[in-house]
Amino acid sequence: MLMVLKRLVLLSLAAVFLLAACAPQVTPVESDSDPVISLGGELYQANCQACHGGATGGSVTDIPPPHNADGHTWHHSDCLLTEIILEGSPPRPGLPEGVGPMPSFEGQLTVDEVAAILTYIKTWWTEEQREFQAEITDRLCQ
Repeated sequence: MLMVLKRLVLLSLAAVFLLAACAPQVTPVESDSDPVISLGGELYQANCQACHGGATGGSVTDIPPPHNADGHTWHHSDCLLTEIILEGSPPRPGLPEGVGPMPSFEGQLTVDEVAAILTYIKTWWTEEQREFQAEITDRLCQ
């Protein structure tokens, strides 16, 4: 019985290490000395965090979606994200009770402030997600 228990513990530990190795690894972007990231963090906390949450938690199916590595923001170009933030999104069917469409932040945030927010949330993504999103931005934004 003791031998079976030891094997079970070893298998459990091996599974934990294997799963940890497979999880997406976020490589932090140094933000202490970057004033754009600092500004983006302040603006995100003031305008976005109450609905979208912070750097951890959430899933791609959450509404409103998180902007971290578990969300899908990194699938979109900077120009589309800027448009959504400044213009909001149209109402759509199927939103949960009490959840409305994305409001417009035009007149509250400038284009430069939106860029700072995007720079800040990119610090939450994996290196691969940042590279993918940069390619989409290069391809779609003129």
